[in-house]
Amino acid sequence: MKKLSLLSLVIAFFLFTGTINAQNTCISDVAHTADASAVLDVYSTSLGMLVPRLSSAPTTPANGLLYYSTSSNSFFYNAGTSGTPSWAELSYGSLWSRSGTDTYLSNMGDNVVIGTNTSAPGYKFYVYGATSQMSRFDGQVEFWNVAGGVMDADINDDGLGNGVFSLYDAGNTAQVRLQSAGNSYLNGGWIGIGTTIPLTNIHLFDNFANPMPQFLIDQPGAGNASVGYGIPGRIYSVGLVQDIQGLMNDNYKICDGPTLTPPLNYFDLSTMMEIHNENTQPGIIDFNHQSRSRAWLSTMQNVGTGSWVPINFDTDATAFNMGQNFSGYDEHNEFTTGAPAFFTATEDGFYQVNSRTEFDLHDFQDPPVGMPVYVSIAIYVNRGMGWVPYAEGNNLQISGNTMPGDQFILQMNNAPNVSDVVYLNATDRLQIRVFQNTGIGISLVPNWEKTYVSIHKSS
Repeated sequence: MKKLSLLSLVIAFFLFTGTINAQNTCISDVAHTADASAVLDVYSTSLGMLVPRLSSAPTTPANGLLYYSTSSNSFFYNAGTSGTPSWAELSYGSLWSRSGTDTYLSNMGDNVVIGTNTSAPGYKFYVYGATSQMSRFDGQVEFWNVAGGVMDADINDDGLGNGVFSLYDAGNTAQVRLQSAGNSYLNGGWIGIGTTIPLTNIHLFDNFANPMPQFLIDQPGAGNASVGYGIPGRIYSVGLVQDIQGLMNDNYKICDGPTLTPPLNYFDLSTMMEIHNENTQPGIIDFNHQSRSRAWLSTMQNVGTGSWVPINFDTDATAFNMGQNFSGYDEHNEFTTGAPAFFTATEDGFYQVNSRTEFDLHDFQDPPVGMPVYVSIAIYVNRGMGWVPYAEGNNLQISGNTMPGDQFILQMNNAPNVSDVVYLNATDRLQIRVFQNTGIGISLVPNWEKTYVSIHKSS
């Protein structure tokens, strides 16, 4: 038995020596010629090859040393040196699978991490890098919900090379869309800026002491910095009108229309409110259609005795349209001048009325003592049922004094005035009338500061 063992060792030695010296060596359980490109060709049609199975890595491995780890059930090879080994794992067993041209990470509990050996719990795909160019996607990128069947978002292009980012609802309808070219929109709910609980479509909340406005509309070029408000069939515009006339008139306006009217356009009916500088003077506030009218008498008018006579104001917007004289104006063409003159309200509301007149008494002779004579002024209103007095001004006595030397003083007391707030409905009319009872006709003194009326809608 010992002789047989020794003989076997001798034969194995010679065989081993021959194998080492051979150019191509084949190990096979069937007849097979070693491949010319391989120094060692292990061939079988029914058996596999086993590499060393170790529970831990060798301590001083050669570069390229291969073994099978019984601890992790995977292959390792040394990618370093014997002095400084670096073990690289070759596979993860059945974690990866392939179907057609698709490769899968079959273990649903695992994550894929690129660029770092730091764990990334909770992230199925994690890319880490120190440069900005960490990943690239050519074509459409889609994000689907966990259950599948519904796309939550995608990044695509519009077919012209312009980027499009979309967010979808449960019905697969894009409710949020951002486009690098074209129209973007948000139709998926309310927006909160500075708050997580918006109470309206756009809720801006500033919880800091901020001297800047929370919402800024900046117009760096020629045009209007404005916003619009739309209701069915109408659009209102609100904002600043740039001064295109060079008069330093930067107007804040609210207009009944999709665009703002130019500065100083007083007769444009779309202007609802205007606040502006006028001829570099601040503080002019214009509420349109808040009526403003001022008329005055430019020619003498004879006033008969014993009755209330309308004043024939004959100058209003003509002077204003000249752009210089502000003694007369009629912003909304509500004042009818001539004989008779009257104001017609275009809106319901309270109107502030102020009027003054002056009688020419230089040829008037004082009547006999005991017969007092006076002049007066009043506001008359016509609400469709005839003219009726509304408010009478001061009655000024111009004669009847029994004291010598006082007649001239009474005659200088000849300018009655009236002031009151009148509520007018649209289409109601207003008129200024005067009275004198001298027994003869007396003329009114014309001029813009002598005989005039001003009307302003206060609310």
